[in-house]
Amino acid sequence: MQRSALIALLFSALFFSVSTSNAQNRRGPGRDPWTYGNGNNKWDPSWNQRPMPSTGACFFTDAGFRGNRFCVRRGDRLDRLPGNFGDNISSIQVFGRSRVVVFNDRNFTGGSQQFNGSVQDLRNRRFRDGHTWNNRISSVIVQ
Repeated sequence: MQRSALIALLFSALFFSVSTSNAQNRRGPGRDPWTYGNGNNKWDPSWNQRPMPSTGACFFTDAGFRGNRFCVRRGDRLDRLPGNFGDNISSIQVFGRSRVVVFNDRNFTGGSQQFNGSVQDLRNRRFRDGHTWNNRISSVIVQ
C-alpha cells in the first residue's frame, strides 16, 4: 500500500508541475518562445531550437530556410529586428496563411514589400535600383 501511495504522490507532483508550466507558457510576456522587447533581444543558439509558430513567419540568415533564425507570430510588429538580424535576412518561411511586410529601414520606413508566402531566396526578390531584398530587412509586420 505504501508503494502505490508513493507512486500516486509522484504522479500528482509530476502532473501538477507540467500543468503549471504549460499554464505559465500561455500567460504573459517572457513565457512565449517568440516574445521580444523585454530588453533581452540578444540572439543565442537556443533560438534555433524553438518551435515554429503555427501562424506567423520565421526569418533565416541563409537562403533555403537555413542558418540562424528568429520567428514572429501573426499580429506582431517589430520596429527593429532582434539580435544581429537587421540587414542579415536571406529567406522567410511563412506559416498558417500569414503575410509578411518587410521594410528596408527600422521603424517601418525606407521602402517596403509584402510577401504572401515563403521566400526561399531573397536574392530573387527585387527591391529597387538593381538591389534585392537579401540582407536588407530591418523591420517587419506579420499579418
